[in-house]
Amino acid sequence: MIILACVAGEPKCTSTRVAEVQFTSVEACEARIDGITASMTRTFGQRPEFKGRAVTYDVSCMSRKELLQTFGIADLDI
Repeated sequence: MIILACVAGEPKCTSTRVAEVQFTSVEACEARIDGITASMTRTFGQRPEFKGRAVTYDVSCMSRKELLQTFGIADLDI
């Protein structure tokens, strides 16, 4: 599973990979996703140039290449 984070106005998005085989329940998976997105949001919030910008997240089982093509993202900051 991949979590894709895009900051409004930025040409590159960030992604992180999560191994879903380790989860025994949907709740455990959702908690892990919530933890990762909260951490990413905190990291973005520490960068003054991102102050006040929206961050969108997408959680998908697609590969990174498929995500790029599906959402029309030109560049990915890995």
